[in-house]
Amino acid sequence: MGPHHRLTSGGTEGFPEEVSYGAAKAAQVSFTLTAADELARYGVTANVVHPPITDTGWINHRTAASAQSGGHRVATPRQVAEVLAYLASEAADLVTGNVIRLR
Repeated sequence: MGPHHRLTSGGTEGFPEEVSYGAAKAAQVSFTLTAADELARYGVTANVVHPPITDTGWINHRTAASAQSGGHRVATPRQVAEVLAYLASEAADLVTGNVIRLR
């Protein structure tokens, strides 16, 4: 078995007008953190990565400005992928049971 990592866009602030989406993201976090506890004895790591707004081609200047005004950065897909690649590597075999929030 190997790493078990998930991406989320959820947070404790919820998703007004998107209740089912928010509930699914909360369940995903709970599932992954439980997996981290239950699978640790088998050497399986499990984390959730919460990237910032990521420029996948859909964001506009207003969205980017809003993120930056709140102290956040706009990530590239490569930046997020590099974190996931690290978590999947042997170098991160002690990193488990976390929600890793990228900013």
